[in-house]
Amino acid sequence: MLTRFAFSALLCLAALPSFAENWSIGGAIGPFVFGRFAERTVVINTETGTGKTTSRLSAATRPGAAADIERDFNDWLAVRLEAAWTQSKLRLKSSGGGTGVTIDSGRVNVTTFVVPFVVRLNRGSIRFHLMGGPAYALYNMHRRTGEGSVPLFEGTRGRWGGAGGAGVGWRWSERFGIEGQITDIVTGSPFRREDIAATNIGVHIPKPQNVHTTLGIRYRF
Repeated sequence: MLTRFAFSALLCLAALPSFAENWSIGGAIGPFVFGRFAERTVVINTETGTGKTTSRLSAATRPGAAADIERDFNDWLAVRLEAAWTQSKLRLKSSGGGTGVTIDSGRVNVTTFVVPFVVRLNRGSIRFHLMGGPAYALYNMHRRTGEGSVPLFEGTRGRWGGAGGAGVGWRWSERFGIEGQITDIVTGSPFRREDIAATNIGVHIPKPQNVHTTLGIRYRF
């Protein structure tokens, strides 16, 4: 599925006639902030009554890299094929009664592909832009073994979603420029209910909202 997705996107780009300075490539780095992958709420009965403990599975903020190829239709509209990579530690945070604890649960490698349309809002050396389009994320999970670890699946699962973002670029020459961007990517969670608990009681699988903030260089050719 991923191969067809990337191949179709490249065909859309390649099918367009290429003129000088209508193509560009970009590379950037920056922090990736992960959303919640799963939640579980457990009701605890005590001698004085009942209480609730909520556990949330996410990943720590880590630096990552992104690269893209972009094709301009005109001065204000373009299409882009972008890929991003990052590795992070999984975190299971439990809280209840005003206290909380965070447990290392393994690590996750995330590869994200986005094919957005890019709309530039102005011309000149400084250009703001908005972008949006479909996204596909590959979540590669590695369990942590040992005492206190949390049983999770190990392997790779792909999830579809969408992405939207905004950015600003400064072209210091005809071919080179600097570009900063914030991208909000929402996909399905790589986890299923049965990965978290044997029963579905108290288990919620949200769609993680991953935010990528990057700063990099764009080259036009």
